[in-house]
Amino acid sequence: MSETEGAPKLARGVRLRALDNGKSVLLIPEGVVKLNATAAAALGLVDGTRTVGQIISELRRRFAAPANSIDADVADLFGRLRQRGWVFFSSAEPPR
Repeated sequence: MSETEGAPKLARGVRLRALDNGKSVLLIPEGVVKLNATAAAALGLVDGTRTVGQIISELRRRFAAPANSIDADVADLFGRLRQRGWVFFSSAEPPR
């Protein structure tokens, strides 16, 4: 099973926030993470039911970037967020 299989969910204490200037940040227990447009769009689609594959499909429709670039960027994003404990996947136990 892939480490990003299942539907991603934000971990407890992690929140996506839109700022007044139109940018988005990820609020984490230790601070704030600035997000680029692709990361913000991907995290905005996290609802606990969509899989990473479904999120990628939606982003392919929204952005005029090569599909393989979106695929790699989003897979890398969720892999890094999982490693840091900021997201978990429905097929895995949430971090405590």
